[in-house]
Formats: sequence, structure tokens, C-alpha cells
Amino acid sequence: MSIQKTFHYDVNLFRSKLLKRTWVVIALFLVFVSYNSLQVPKEGRVQFFTIFLPLLALFFWFLRKNFLKQVEILSAGRIELDGGSLKQFDANGNCATIRIKDLEQITVDKFRGYERIVLETKEKIHPIVNVSSQDELVSILEKESGVKRTVDLTEDRLWTLKTPIYFFPSILVLISLYIPAIKEKFPILSPELLGLFFNINLIIYLLYLPEKQNHTISQFSLKRRMIFISLVVFFFQVYIQLDKSGWFKS
Repeated sequence: MSIQKTFHYDVNLFRSKLLKRTWVVIALFLVFVSYNSLQVPKEGRVQFFTIFLPLLALFFWFLRKNFLKQVEILSAGRIELDGGSLKQFDANGNCATIRIKDLEQITVDKFRGYERIVLETKEKIHPIVNVSSQDELVSILEKESGVKRTVDLTEDRLWTLKTPIYFFPSILVLISLYIPAIKEKFPILSPELLGLFFNINLIIYLLYLPEKQNHTISQFSLKRRMIFISLVVFFFQVYIQLDKSGWFKS
């Protein structure tokens, strides 16, 4: 049976989720910058912002460019079923083709909050993310290939109910900071130490955070952006503490 049908991506859902995630990244970045600027002596804040503002501007430019580019790519893309083949077109008109009869496995799961179909043949793995009318597309592929879908319920979200457990060390430091008896025994406890400790805790959490394989390019994942921001902030936190201790003067 030859089927001819076109499926488009859910651009509105993608734009909404991407916008929320981008603002979360920006908000976290601004919070870290604001907090660390307050740790710098007044006479050193001009130098601090002289160093940081160009990096901030570059970061915003990168996020905006990345946001517009991804929306443009998704808007121009489409999935076509034609003559027993599945064709996936990108924004440049390039086409990736899979013969439906060659399918060996069809997996339906969630990837970064989006519905996803992962098609596997002997030669390659082909993911399709956030396509409209996904259930209809999967049903057609099942009928044409004779392969039944496999449903993967594994979550890969950045925030889950278990997330606070990973930040228990930072919570302990926060509590200790406001208990006079503990603070007297450990004079090193301070808001600056808490900020540094939390940032290290965050970096470790992100490094070990499970992330599903996307089978494509992963340079722009939220996890990698978060790690980049946290590392930048970490280096500035260390710089501030060394400057306060007079290490650079010595």
C-alpha cells in the first residue's frame, strides 16, 4: 500500500518550551552575576563589570541567535510518507530517507519534555522529535512495517522530585550558616562559602545528571549550557575570594 501524507512539527509547543528554558538560563546567569558583584568591594566593581559585561553580551547574543535559528529550522522542516519511504526534510531542503520496510524497532518516548519517535534500522537510528499527530504517524509506520511500538517511560527532566536530595550538602551548609553554635566552631562559614559550595554542588549534579542520547548533535543542550554558566561563575567566585585574601597583591 502506497501512502502519501505530510506531517509538520509542533512549532508553537517548541517555541513556548524553548522560550521558558532560555529565560530560566538567563535568570540564573543574572542571579549569579548580581550576587557575585555584591561580593566585590565597591572600588573593584567597575573592573568586575568591565570584565563581565562583554561576556554577558556575548552570552545573550548566542542565546538569541540559537533561539531564532532553532525555531526557523523547525518551522521549515517536515515529515513525508511517500511510496513506502519516510522522508525527513530540514530547513535547507536536505532529506533523510528511511524505507519503512527496513524498520526493526519503533520506540516512543519523551526527550527533554517532547514526544519522540526513535526509528531503528540495521544501518542507523533515526529520531523524530515533537511532530504533530505523532500517534497517527506511529500507527501508519506500525501497519506498513509490521513492527509494534515500544514505549519507553524513562524521564530525563532536569528537575524531578528527587532533585533536592542531590543538593542536601548545600542545604546542610545553609542551615549551619544560621546556627550560632556551629558558626562559632567553623568561622569559615559565610554566605560567600555557601555560594561557592552550592555552585560546586550544582556542577557535580549536572555532570552526573542522566541525559538521553539524542542521536544527533548535542552541543546546545540545556545541560551543557548550565554547566558552562556554572563553570564561568565558579572561576569568578574563586577570583573574588583570592582578590579578597590579597593573593594577587602578594
